[in-house]
Amino acid sequence: MAKDTVERIRKAQDKVRERLDYILESVPALDFVEIVGNVGGDVVTYRVYNDSFVCEK
Repeated sequence: MAKDTVERIRKAQDKVRERLDYILESVPALDFVEIVGNVGGDVVTYRVYNDSFVCEK
């Protein structure tokens, strides 16, 4: 994985870490990083776009 991709994933995880109990998976795409995690027994998915916008999917 390219160094810039690893950095994008790390920054995206930092943005949503306070919303999640733990992170299950991180999937980079061109315009966003999709992060799947667990909150209180529920599985949720967040997309963190390159402009730092965060939305729940």
